[in-house]
Amino acid sequence: MRRLLPVCIPIFFILPSLHAQSYNSNLVFQKNQYTVASLQVPYEEDVVTAAIKDYMSRKGFKDSRYKDFVVFRSMPLDSSRTIFTDGYFDINRKSRSEKDLTIISLLPVKKDQPLLAANVEDSTAIGSAIIFLNNLKPFILEYGIQQEIITQQEAVGKAQSKFVRLKNDSGDIAKKMRGYESDLQQNKIDQDKESKEILKTATGDNEALEKEHKKMGKLLDKQADLQKKLRNAQSDAYKNNKDLETQQNLVDKENQALNALKLKQQNQSANR
Repeated sequence: MRRLLPVCIPIFFILPSLHAQSYNSNLVFQKNQYTVASLQVPYEEDVVTAAIKDYMSRKGFKDSRYKDFVVFRSMPLDSSRTIFTDGYFDINRKSRSEKDLTIISLLPVKKDQPLLAANVEDSTAIGSAIIFLNNLKPFILEYGIQQEIITQQEAVGKAQSKFVRLKNDSGDIAKKMRGYESDLQQNKIDQDKESKEILKTATGDNEALEKEHKKMGKLLDKQADLQKKLRNAQSDAYKNNKDLETQQNLVDKENQALNALKLKQQNQSANR
């Protein structure tokens, strides 16, 4: 069980390439209080954890777990690689109501030593840990925005795929309607022919007349069935047009969101 206790007056390190703000804070773990370097970033805990693992993996370090800590053994805290330590990363959302904000706390522990108060590095290492987190922040921001872009690209793809399906449905419905209209036209021709056959049939030939009237009845039944199918297809066409309009608006909205993220990424890179 651990608890983060922020120090009232943070120590800010402003780097030329990044306006990051890491600070000293305290972390309570197993009833002991530790001084740590902390950093707040505007992404969910899972994204931040994945970003840190990716960042360290690119540098050749494999993560392990200790309790709720993500640990990297024998990692350098400074660019000159003069300070090597076991880095214990505590990564947690800021609060239940602020799930999109994550606090990273880095506790440097002497190499290959258990996490005990006696094995924590001195204040010099904490200062280096603060700078380490400052240097880490731009990667996390880039990683986070890239994950947002990937997710948004998937949303655009899904919206566009549905639009294409609706467009294809529109063509199928139009084809059905043309087919029903053609069948109705042919049915009308067949009814005209049958009417002439009925007129040509001798009045006294009841059997022949009954036969022709049955044919006419079937034609009329078929006409009613075709008219019903045509009405249903017309209703489907109307709904499909409405759905197409709605889906086109969604595609536009998703594309706008994607473009906004790409612009944010460009601005983020420019401001480093």
